[in-house]
Amino acid sequence: MKSKIYLSIATVIFEITSEAALRIDADCTEFCSQQKPDSFFPEQTQLIQVQLNVVKVSSKIDGKIVCQMPQCIVLKHENLERRILMGGINAYYREMDENNVIIEICQENTETIVINTSLLEAFALEHFLLKQHALVLHSSFIEWQGKGIAFTAPSGTGKSTQAALWQKYEGCEIINGDRSVIVQNVEKGKFYIAGLPFCGSSNIHQNKIMPLKAIVFIEQAPQNTVEKMPGIKAISKLFGETSINKWNKEAVIKSVELIEAITRNVPMIHLKCNMEQDAVLTLKNYLINQDFKSSNF
Repeated sequence: MKSKIYLSIATVIFEITSEAALRIDADCTEFCSQQKPDSFFPEQTQLIQVQLNVVKVSSKIDGKIVCQMPQCIVLKHENLERRILMGGINAYYREMDENNVIIEICQENTETIVINTSLLEAFALEHFLLKQHALVLHSSFIEWQGKGIAFTAPSGTGKSTQAALWQKYEGCEIINGDRSVIVQNVEKGKFYIAGLPFCGSSNIHQNKIMPLKAIVFIEQAPQNTVEKMPGIKAISKLFGETSINKWNKEAVIKSVELIEAITRNVPMIHLKCNMEQDAVLTLKNYLINQDFKSSNF
């Protein structure tokens, strides 16, 4: 008897089936269900059917190599994508068509497959999200007054620290400590932010989605100052902090178009900050007093 579960992330639902038993890891619990979940964006959510197979030897690897990275080789075969994953998980990802995928996993345990973030690396999540107008952003994500604020910057700059300061001094809830999904609702012309299982070392990963209030670019400084981030600079910064398949020309073009739309419609804020309460007050006063002429409000 086949096992089946559903994994829902922003605008993508994966219907996962396997001959092996499927066990859900704690990181993915909030995102998985036994029944097909309702989508926040039913008009633009894609259902992907994923067949998970445990194998000793993978099927024939065919296609032309288009990208080679330390832990992943990407191939194209008849305009469909193949991925060979090495490292955290050894797997062979094959697209059968735009809605059906087979993933072969090499592991000793043939009876059980654990649905965890290591396995999700084999799901080409960023590939399917982009088709549905969504991007994965390297960011800490909080909820403030019913809307989401994303703190983004290179690793080690202080994204998680700023999120924790807002939690401490404003009682805000941290939705994800390391990554978030920025979604354009095409029908409404609005932008939203959603959680996902990947959370880095923060161990904070909630399955929530809400309107996007602002994206805040963090820079460490002894004094706290805040200003609007110029459009071109914001585009460059966002491009550097989003998960983009740079070997795929069409994906790069669509990603840039989506990033441009985000910068036009969502406040882009540059926060130079320290790790004290005043950093929170500086940004909070700006958010309250600034007259955002943004179509996202």
